[in-house]
Amino acid sequence: MLVPALASPQFCQAKVEHAVNVWSLLDDVSRPLNPITVASGGGDLFFLTPQAVWKVPTGESLLEAGSAPGGASVAPALKAVCVGPRNQVVSGVPVHELTAAAYCQGRNSLVVLDKSGDLFEFIPGRGVWQVLRANASLSGSPDPEYIDMATQGSRVCALDPERNEIWRLPAMPGVRSSYFAPVLPWRLQPGDANVTEGIAIAFDGDTYVLSRSGHITKYGAGTGDGSVVRRSFPWRQVAHMRPSRLVTAAGTALFIVERENNRVIVVDKSSGKGRQYLFEQGSDLRGLLPRHDCFWIIDRNKLVLRTLAKNDPWSAQCKSRKMDLRLDGLALPLQGVAFPVHPGVWPGARRLYRYGVHQGVDFFCDSATTGRVLMGTAVKAADSGKVVRSDVNFRDMDAPTFAAVMKQCRLAHNTSDKDEDLFRGCQVWIDHGNGLETRYAHLNGVRSGIRAGTFVSRGDTIAYVGVSGTGQDLPGVVKHPHLHFEIWLDGRYLGWGLTQAETLGVFEDIFGTAGKRSGS
Repeated sequence: MLVPALASPQFCQAKVEHAVNVWSLLDDVSRPLNPITVASGGGDLFFLTPQAVWKVPTGESLLEAGSAPGGASVAPALKAVCVGPRNQVVSGVPVHELTAAAYCQGRNSLVVLDKSGDLFEFIPGRGVWQVLRANASLSGSPDPEYIDMATQGSRVCALDPERNEIWRLPAMPGVRSSYFAPVLPWRLQPGDANVTEGIAIAFDGDTYVLSRSGHITKYGAGTGDGSVVRRSFPWRQVAHMRPSRLVTAAGTALFIVERENNRVIVVDKSSGKGRQYLFEQGSDLRGLLPRHDCFWIIDRNKLVLRTLAKNDPWSAQCKSRKMDLRLDGLALPLQGVAFPVHPGVWPGARRLYRYGVHQGVDFFCDSATTGRVLMGTAVKAADSGKVVRSDVNFRDMDAPTFAAVMKQCRLAHNTSDKDEDLFRGCQVWIDHGNGLETRYAHLNGVRSGIRAGTFVSRGDTIAYVGVSGTGQDLPGVVKHPHLHFEIWLDGRYLGWGLTQAETLGVFEDIFGTAGKRSGS
């Protein structure tokens, strides 16, 4: 539905260099929609927010008209209606934070992925939701973790770096669900299919996997017996890429979105040659709709059209995305460590054993953290502030209580806020003001004198690394001590509403390159 653009300040940010059209995105009561991605199919447009799916009926025809030469030069607004599954339980499965969506032509449905690993399906023709696949607790070692997906006929391809696999869902009789012959990450040999560094997936008959460095690997459709053909692809990534999404469609180029660089790189599938399209520093690039001669991209609360004919020269420098100034100056809470490279310990990762979503980052004593994290290691305040919680007289769950809480999670297919707090164990929370808070969990104890109301400075020791809340110390043998560290902004964990790659970009802006210790 087309409605006039509102005269409110948030809809007046229409200046985007080289943009052909800029459309505001509104919900059904004309509030900013702020979607995280977009999909199209069946003539409609679908916008995904972390809590719901929104539809613009006949939206595809509106975009076609808007992308035609001379079409709709005055920026309108797209008004969407919510089709669910906001605050909903689908067939007994609670819907967690949504993270990806794709229209499946073979099923005439929209498939959405939430961060706990469940796949849901919306049937527009009937207006109903159903579970495509509910993730099963402890279904492998390590558990599968779907971080992105693309559609393949009547199936979905889900990217799983944790198990070095692309899963084809739902499984069909006589055809393997796994795309590759299974080789777990720690058993990889030269020549094996390797998607352990993958952050995004796209499909056009062949499958493309984008890595954190910007490298793209192309695979054939496979034979259904677990074998797969790796196809040559001439693209060579440019320097200093910070990719976050990969999108394509039949008959279009490959589109790499770089949220942190405010840039889209368009790669010709035949020649491998790329062109760049730069956006202003105040942009926030999210989901993209590809076309053969243009693309539409979500930029904050706008849908922006760029034509492929008007690219920026490679000599033009991209402008990095602006970081929230409240995060500037935060320090890592452990000395001599780096932000880990392993996505399974980042905010937004699934916690399949309890059907939940990880809200912080874990620092272990391993190569991914590149530092020593042992029982009793000093935990430092990430910034100055007021302690608002300090578990000075903490008592951990005993074995029966831990088992009962785990059972509750399994039965509910969900972790309640109360149970999640129990799993965090001994904690310290610091309020830094202006909506910023940091939380430190699984502690072995709190430093003497650190109580609610205490003011601390950046770098002060506040507590000590432990395993509380994890069940790892129940038999009396401590296993896997680590620090669980959360950053909260305006009541939500940092990473909420972001993909894994987007989350990494934000944390690297704060703390530096993952895996690289400060000063190294």
